[in-house]
Amino acid sequence: MDFITATTSNWFLIGPISVVLGWVMNGIYEVLDLIGIANIGLSIILFTIIIKALMLPLSIKQQKFSKLNSVMSPEIQAIQKKYKNKKDNESMLKQQEEMKEVYEKYGTSMTGGCVQLLLQMPILFALYQVIYHIPGHIAKVKELYVPIQNALMNIQDYATNQDLITLAQSNAVSANDLTNGNRLIDMFYNFDPSEWEKLLNIFNNDALTNAYLSIQDQINHINLFLTLDLSKSPAQQIWPGILIPILAGLTQWLSSKIAQNASPTSSKNNDAPGAGMMKSMTTIMPLMSMVFCFTFASGIGVYWIISAVVQIVIQLFVNRYMEKVDINHMVEKNMEKVNRKRAKKGLPPKKLSNKPVISVKNLEEEEKLEKEENVKKAEMAKKASEYYDQTAKKKKGSLAAKAAMVQQYDEKMKNEKGKNTGNK
Repeated sequence: MDFITATTSNWFLIGPISVVLGWVMNGIYEVLDLIGIANIGLSIILFTIIIKALMLPLSIKQQKFSKLNSVMSPEIQAIQKKYKNKKDNESMLKQQEEMKEVYEKYGTSMTGGCVQLLLQMPILFALYQVIYHIPGHIAKVKELYVPIQNALMNIQDYATNQDLITLAQSNAVSANDLTNGNRLIDMFYNFDPSEWEKLLNIFNNDALTNAYLSIQDQINHINLFLTLDLSKSPAQQIWPGILIPILAGLTQWLSSKIAQNASPTSSKNNDAPGAGMMKSMTTIMPLMSMVFCFTFASGIGVYWIISAVVQIVIQLFVNRYMEKVDINHMVEKNMEKVNRKRAKKGLPPKKLSNKPVISVKNLEEEEKLEKEENVKKAEMAKKASEYYDQTAKKKKGSLAAKAAMVQQYDEKMKNEKGKNTGNK
């Protein structure tokens, strides 16, 4: 099982998780190889679907907190507005206390949504490391390059060859790493045909050339996916490589939009905490993905696309599930969990607040009524402003003012004459 430690990440926490996920990736590839369809692109797709499905419970928990947060948001904002211009310690403490009461009312805490994010982030980073270091996690892929590695390392003073050093540095491999067999395999995996040709021409070694020619067809076969070489960047294969960054950006943008729409109140409220940042991230992150995809190996782009597509499907499923979830029932369940933890600490149970739990539907209706009321007020203000402008133009003693007085007198006389005629 030497492949487990070969060319893998050694980051704190990320490394061990990537090793475990690597076992899953290797198992998928072994099964595909067993049935005669071994392919890295297909392995990435199945791997992403399986891991995302395993993370579904975390997604549901995160969405439950988002739904609670959308309901709590108006109350939290009201408290923030109440203490907006009060910066003294007493006011700040009162604000925190009132906000704490709101969270307790719903049986959650200010850090309620952070736990799921903290659990998901290392997994997501580890997923990326597995895709980035394919030879380090798929044993049979690494085995393909071992004969080439041995043939190169058997060449005397190969590591000090300046042409090899230049070629290695262009693939983010330092001169010091040329004596590391695993780093050589990393470099070989990212080679395009022109770089293989350069390597063979540098040494003109029969053993090295034969080792490459013996596995050339296999390397091309396992990396080829829908006419794309997944070990090369889209910039190296403009067509159809250009589709990778475009699809990565579009799918991630769509995934972000669907996730935002899952929060019916906060997504529509520009004053909600973090609303502006969320809208900016919806645009910025997909654009960044498009830029990065041009230079990263196409396998990374395929992973991002499939990951976003799977996330869209999961989000739609979670949205449908959350429509059936009752807020009051959710709060009761949260309170039960809180009280179990308090009981372990020897603390008395907390009781549900007598304050009603606001439903999302009611919030939307109140928001609609508030908007209609604001429109009416705006129309009244406009009419009042127009009347004021007309009156202000008629300055006292001016011809316009005198004309207005004469008009009012004529209208008054006509009205009185009409009354007298009616009495007769």
